[in-house]
Amino acid sequence: MRYTTVASLFFSAFLLAGCTSHPSPQQTMVDDRYMVYKDTYEAYADAESKYLNLLFNIERMPEEEELWIMKREQMLELMQLRDLMLQARADLDNAMQEWETHMIELQGEAKKAKIKQYNPNFTGRDADRTSPGQLLPGEADRPRKR
Repeated sequence: MRYTTVASLFFSAFLLAGCTSHPSPQQTMVDDRYMVYKDTYEAYADAESKYLNLLFNIERMPEEEELWIMKREQMLELMQLRDLMLQARADLDNAMQEWETHMIELQGEAKKAKIKQYNPNFTGRDADRTSPGQLLPGEADRPRKR
């Protein structure tokens, strides 16, 4: 159950895709959700190692009743942390989807801003004109052909 490697790669890809000078609210949400997920995963991994250690100790000393009580408590903690970790992962996934949607919207807006109006009446450099009499950059200085 190694989600950290996949999550960190996925998170890094999103960071590279959305790096701007000012993070968007969606990016901030992803960052926050990632930190919560990372913390809950680390707590789960620690609880899991304690649980495995208890199982090992019970195997060595099965007559110790205190170990059985500790095992039951540790198992409950492990289940609670697993639920918290899965909820944090779901929150992270939702935040990533919102951020992805936001990035797609931004890309769409950028494409709309870059689209030049196509004038079918002109070809070549004249197609850059929005009207027949418009001067393009650098045309005002050179003499016109007759």
